[in-house]
Amino acid sequence: MNLEFNRPLPAPARDVALLVGRVVLGVVMFAHGYQKMLVNGIGRTTEGFETLSIPLAIVSASFVTVVEFAGSVLLILGGLTTIVCALMGVIMVGAGVFVHYGNGIFLADKGWELVGVITVCLLFFAAVGPGRFSLDHVVRRLQDKDRRELELATS
Repeated sequence: MNLEFNRPLPAPARDVALLVGRVVLGVVMFAHGYQKMLVNGIGRTTEGFETLSIPLAIVSASFVTVVEFAGSVLLILGGLTTIVCALMGVIMVGAGVFVHYGNGIFLADKGWELVGVITVCLLFFAAVGPGRFSLDHVVRRLQDKDRRELELATS
């Protein structure tokens, strides 16, 4: 049985899919970071974290706010993708543990379904990378070019 339809996407289509997925995920994370930084502010965000019994509320609120706000921009651009996704993944696990997991799965009950999906998407990008249409790819190409030029100069 020939399953030609069951092959991975060609590289250009795969890179477009990675770009779209990264941008959508980044926009979702940016909305949360924007809300914490510019709508609620660190003060109200810290108060919310204290209400939820999140340890070291001021430190946690500051860390989460900065990583969600700045990290989401990096995610959209595809910069420092593995690090940013790992940090955001830790944040989402914390959100699940301290806020959502005790409420069941459904979002309507403040459950963990959205947190779970976001966490898995972050894990995916941490593992697979941002694709060709990203700052990480540009930096890698420039580093490779510099390395080749150095090898030629020293040989």
